[in-house]
Amino acid sequence: MFYNPWSKESSDFKDPETPPDSLPSDPFAQYIYHEELDISQYPSLARGKKPRRTIVVGDIHGHLQGFNDFLHQVRHDPAKDILVLAGDLVAKGPQTLAVIDRAIELNARCVRGNHDDKVIRWRGFLDSLSLQERNALDLQQGNLDDDEVHDEVHEDDDEEEEEDENADLDEDLRAKVPSDLHRNSEHYRIARAMTQSQYDYIRSCPLILTLPRALSVHHIPVHVVHAGIDPRRDILHQRPWVLFNVRNLLKDGTPSRKKKKGQGWARAFNRLHTKRSPKMQDFLVLYGHDAGRSLNVRTWSIGIDTGCVYGRKLTGYMVETGQLYSVDCTRNQRK
Repeated sequence: MFYNPWSKESSDFKDPETPPDSLPSDPFAQYIYHEELDISQYPSLARGKKPRRTIVVGDIHGHLQGFNDFLHQVRHDPAKDILVLAGDLVAKGPQTLAVIDRAIELNARCVRGNHDDKVIRWRGFLDSLSLQERNALDLQQGNLDDDEVHDEVHEDDDEEEEEDENADLDEDLRAKVPSDLHRNSEHYRIARAMTQSQYDYIRSCPLILTLPRALSVHHIPVHVVHAGIDPRRDILHQRPWVLFNVRNLLKDGTPSRKKKKGQGWARAFNRLHTKRSPKMQDFLVLYGHDAGRSLNVRTWSIGIDTGCVYGRKLTGYMVETGQLYSVDCTRNQRK
């Protein structure tokens, strides 16, 4: 079931202390807020039998070769292993559509990243338009290939403010486009190019995926999110914007996607969680998103975005053992 965090039924999830731009209240997001990993969904695993390994992989960003190299290094076996992708499968890298197809082929689970979110919302918006409105957006029939949707990548792109690239649209149509979506963007082109099955796959990724404690080396629940959490709130009562955008917390605790002010959310979370009430449950947060801080291993959180798309590494975490694995990535490699 898709989750609308701005409906009356979801009012408990609203947090007035988060930034105003954390409320992009359009109907095209179709969030699935939280899911628990159900091993029985994997027919190749014997009934009631644990997987050999559960591997959580950091941001791939369309880097198919890095993804395949990682799978080869860890000797991934789809018949015995469970693969979880920590969001941002798409954008920045050279083979976004092929990465989605590979994830589908591997029956990989995933969580939604900030780039995935913009693609999903663009596609939902495009599908809602009339033919005349689609033509007004200069949509062409047919799909684009990966070479045509790829943009030149810069490491600080996520922290830059985007210009209004919809200014030339008809006033009525412009009013319909969600304010944080821009037509002259890679997200728009990917949304146009995706097949229905690719779109269905990435919008099926929940914001939080919980792995059962039975799989964990520490015998505690493992929550996979893309960017992080707001330490002030319960893990299952987070704002969607925070889950796939946060990097820092300002002095007053307000989540921010920028790193110029405040402190990293993981630092604050680990400090608070260490001082938690004995009645509070232990859990581990696995996340990506923050390539600038790269591998960030703490007691109660592990950040595994090590900048594959920037020519650094692709990293994964094995839940059953706590081991980390990495492969080198070549910037903008096309194979």
